[in-house]
Amino acid sequence: MIRLNAKILLVKEKLKNIDAIEEMVKELGFEILFTSDVDSTGLAKSIKEEPKLILCHYSQKAFFTEAKGTHLPIILIADANERLILSATSSQKIAYLHQPFSKDILNALIDLLISTED
Repeated sequence: MIRLNAKILLVKEKLKNIDAIEEMVKELGFEILFTSDVDSTGLAKSIKEEPKLILCHYSQKAFFTEAKGTHLPIILIADANERLILSATSSQKIAYLHQPFSKDILNALIDLLISTED
């Protein structure tokens, strides 16, 4: 998969092990756009830079699927001790990950989500 100049938006709010996630994404060949939280002005700027995918904490699903109306693919990340409640109310491409996860798993999900863009 060609990743030249492909950007991923990494929302830092509530994510643990953010440095490890950042390093994995960089090693996979993506440019990272950061925002510290979903209510920041940096988020609007980052969305305008046309990321291919959003990586954020599971608790922010509603924000990105309902409130902002974005149709970007999303990988929702939860801690190992958090329970995920999966729902199919959105036509948006969404993947769920529990921490810890490997770079290979992250790579497979990213490839799947961005290779099947509409």
